[in-house]
Amino acid sequence: MKMNGVVVLLLRFLCLLGVCWMTSASVVLIGSNITLSFDDVEANFAPAIEGTGQCGILYLANPLDACSDLSNKVEKGSNITSPFALVIRGGCSFDDKVRRVQKAGFEAAIVYDNDDGFLVAMAGNAAGIKIHAVFVSKASGEILKKYTGSPDIELWLSPTFENSAWSIMAISFISLLAISAVLATCFFVRRYHVRRERPRSSRVREFHGMSRRLVKAMPSLIFTAVLDDNSTSRTCAVCLEDYTIGEKLRILPCHHKFHAFCIDSWLTTWRTFCPVCKRDARTTVGDLPASESTPLLSTSPSSVSSVLSCVRSRIASSSSIQIDTAAWTSPPASHAHSLASIPSIQPSVRSYHHSPSMSYS
Repeated sequence: MKMNGVVVLLLRFLCLLGVCWMTSASVVLIGSNITLSFDDVEANFAPAIEGTGQCGILYLANPLDACSDLSNKVEKGSNITSPFALVIRGGCSFDDKVRRVQKAGFEAAIVYDNDDGFLVAMAGNAAGIKIHAVFVSKASGEILKKYTGSPDIELWLSPTFENSAWSIMAISFISLLAISAVLATCFFVRRYHVRRERPRSSRVREFHGMSRRLVKAMPSLIFTAVLDDNSTSRTCAVCLEDYTIGEKLRILPCHHKFHAFCIDSWLTTWRTFCPVCKRDARTTVGDLPASESTPLLSTSPSSVSSVLSCVRSRIASSSSIQIDTAAWTSPPASHAHSLASIPSIQPSVRSYHHSPSMSYS
């Protein structure tokens, strides 16, 4: 969302900058399918164009040089929006042309050059002149003549920014804003990519827990034939392909075999445990860590021998207790007669004699 906002703001600044540069050409022709702008110079004797400018419809003056009264006058109360008159240079002075255009009811006079040359500032007597007047080139006038009298085509007279301190400051400020927006966009884009790549790189570092040196140090062999009945003796559990004679196999501490290339890539790129039994490949067989799947009693010979030695030591420590087994197996006759005379304890004696025998060493 922040990136989209920065991009939209940048586009707005660029559009505003383009509009400001376009307003330096103060005559802008706007239509449904066309937009043209032309350079001009305002007359010294006419009121200056201020604010946002003035918009109107362009008409061709009759006569074109406006050295006599115009026949195509604008009637008062008509619905024509700000009519402008297009006049050619020559025949009379500039101020006379503008006065006749104003007398005919037009609100602005666009005078174009009758010869190819540079734009000039129209000079004359400003007495009684209340409408705007601008001067454009011959090429601009010929183009504008094609769009005169069309109500769908509007002509926009915007203020000229030449030799204006405020215009220079405004353009400089907007240019600075545009450059700042570009720099801010680059900064946020870089920051976004850095934040997006940071979790991924941390996960990659977590999976790269085993170095290639440790993997290469594990034992390996060349496959010739199936030597034992193991889940990985025929097929590699990583690529699920059967071994072929001459292939190099890697043996993990848990005695599972894999293709050397497959298990090396697995241990250095993805995980650090065996793909089959999930035991850590960084430990030896005797140092395997205990887990929920680790059996309580191991069936290896070393475990059995350790259990037997522990039992023997405990029995040897208790050999000092002497038990007279004969007293339990054959009681005296008098004692047996006395016991037989007590019927309440006979079941207990019988149950004792039928109990499993106990042996001591």
